[in-house]
Amino acid sequence: MKPAYLLRTAALATLTTGSIAGAQTIALADAGPTAGAAAADVGGEIIVTAQRRATDLEKTPIAISVFVGQTLADKDIRDVRDLAGQVPNLFVPRTSISHTTQTFALRGIGEVDPIQEPVLAVYVDDVYIPRQIGSMVEFNDLERIEVLRGPQGTLYGRNSSAGALRIITRDPDQTFRLNTEVGYGSFNEVDARALVSGPLSDTLAASLAYIHHSRDGVTHDPTLGHDVNRIDVDAVRAKLRWTPSDKLDVLATVNVVRDRSDSRSYIPVSQPGVAFDRRTSYSEVEPVQDLDGQSASLRIKYALSPKLNVKSISAIGGFDLDPVYYDNDGQSALIQKNLIHYQDRYATQELQLNGDFGALTFTSGLFYLHENFFVERDGFTRAGVAVAAPITALRARNNTVTDAYAAFGEATYRFSPVFSVTGGLRYTIEHKDFAFNNKVLDLNRNPIAQSIAGEANATFRAATPKASLQAQWTPTVLQYVSYSRGFKSGGFDNRATRLDLATLPFAPEKVSTYETGLKTTWFDKAVRANLAAFYNDYRDLQVSFFDPVYNGTRRGNAGKAHTWGFELETNATLTKQLSAQLNAGYLRAIYDDYQGANGPGTNANGNTLINAPRWSLSGGGAYELPLGRAGSVRFAADAQYQSAIYTSALNRPQDRSPGQTFVNSTITWTTPNPHVAVAASVRNVFNSEKPVSSSYTPSIGAYYLNFPDPRTVLVTLRFNQ
Repeated sequence: MKPAYLLRTAALATLTTGSIAGAQTIALADAGPTAGAAAADVGGEIIVTAQRRATDLEKTPIAISVFVGQTLADKDIRDVRDLAGQVPNLFVPRTSISHTTQTFALRGIGEVDPIQEPVLAVYVDDVYIPRQIGSMVEFNDLERIEVLRGPQGTLYGRNSSAGALRIITRDPDQTFRLNTEVGYGSFNEVDARALVSGPLSDTLAASLAYIHHSRDGVTHDPTLGHDVNRIDVDAVRAKLRWTPSDKLDVLATVNVVRDRSDSRSYIPVSQPGVAFDRRTSYSEVEPVQDLDGQSASLRIKYALSPKLNVKSISAIGGFDLDPVYYDNDGQSALIQKNLIHYQDRYATQELQLNGDFGALTFTSGLFYLHENFFVERDGFTRAGVAVAAPITALRARNNTVTDAYAAFGEATYRFSPVFSVTGGLRYTIEHKDFAFNNKVLDLNRNPIAQSIAGEANATFRAATPKASLQAQWTPTVLQYVSYSRGFKSGGFDNRATRLDLATLPFAPEKVSTYETGLKTTWFDKAVRANLAAFYNDYRDLQVSFFDPVYNGTRRGNAGKAHTWGFELETNATLTKQLSAQLNAGYLRAIYDDYQGANGPGTNANGNTLINAPRWSLSGGGAYELPLGRAGSVRFAADAQYQSAIYTSALNRPQDRSPGQTFVNSTITWTTPNPHVAVAASVRNVFNSEKPVSSSYTPSIGAYYLNFPDPRTVLVTLRFNQ
């Protein structure tokens, strides 16, 4: 389907139907130097800062989903992975290699290798997280979540080809707050969260937040003799905020996370005995995963005038993931296992100049990223399906150093009460240095020979524009049509085992997005309904493929693909006690040209992209029942459905995970003391046990499945002051 035809059709549909899609809740303004104290519903408007200034969501001409406040509680969203199924056309795998590692795919554009650079940029309090390792954030004192769909480069520090996930926590202010909650549930789950926030003086405020989340294993491993797939995470965040005047706002933030959860243990399809057991792994590898992460940031906002402000965001951070052990088969025999040390160090600096001159508004900025990503991976692979087949053992040890520079800007001019136009441009330069020193090992991990060693470097440049035309037909109906371009930086293959392939850079991915949308409110803003339709021209995909020029498999740029679809979001306040949401996403994601997808002579042309469900549907509702002197009870439930996905571009039956539905529910009793509440939440109410992912490598006999966590119940006592 051609983009022009798609846009004409979608525009006609939006003009004739006129009642579609809405965001989920109320968000916080962050325009001025003292904004950020509390979420606010301004006259029924949903205020967001996706465009780096406070705007009404229904007058913001981009596709965006927002979660905040009561919606987060109703849906029991406590971490990034809980967004699975909640946002149209956003695929968040429900399982991952480790608890704090998360991959994403948005509108069919994704990255399944967690050590590669992400296509969905994740920001925590405006600080960019450069790796998917460490991007599964647990929430405490959350202000809001914004999910922006489509390339984001003219407004944000780091370019992203698929979209951006913004996680915004509350800033301390002159109001004292004390929030604590302790939950206990299935599999000895303990979820404890605490926050204290308030003034230290008339100009100084601080907050301290803490999370402990642990749970026993939900999978048994008879080979190791104990349960696996445990959770054990602790996190601390401290903020210090100085506001000496209404023009200046300075915020210092420190984050520390300690993750001792298990690495993921997979369920092998080949199991001893007669009956297949979804909750038994036979892996011989102890699932160790020790991650320690830290970050510190300094945000300075200053109002030069009522119409012009500047912002500086400085950050340093990183993680040590040492060790992380896992296998890729789940079997008791050694088929394929990895013993790894990852280390990441980064520093970012962003400067913004933002203006609002009535008819003209703009955002501009400069961005710098320095990152040093270290990998030491000992990999053991059996050469065939026979138990007596020889085992290869290699140590890949490499560093990737990235220096990225960017200038970006976007301006909107309103040239009539109805029409406005937006233009933006980003120019990026990225330099990468890659050094590698690989060894051949014996089975005891002792180096016995040199494999490959060397260095390489490359520089990548890209100009990525954006253009948009908006029509505010009435105060409650906005239509827009836009074009934007995004890219994902090129680099080097840190899994390469040949010298020529290790020194061969791959080029950036490029995505051109054509989009149109309609945003509406009805019945005095009691109903919000938004629709977006899009077409992505997706080129130079970064994947592994067989390259006949080099007569080998390498990571590089394999052809092109396209994706198109629509997204519908609705939200309705039916009465003071009753609310409901209904969202839908439809997606077609097709490889147009992907040669050598599984070796010489194979291709994936015409196949569906990985992790791209055709349908993603979600809905939910909440009802608050007053109990008079006994307080009140709030009943909330939501359901998510995603149709089948493929976990390999080959689209074999073994690569298909079926469509399935997940239902969650929460009942909350607010006691006669309004500061005290008791909540009981149930996840996966109907105990769905269909596989959510799979991996199939017949040449070595590795075929495993991943299943969602079983039904769990958590009872939580909360105190909020």
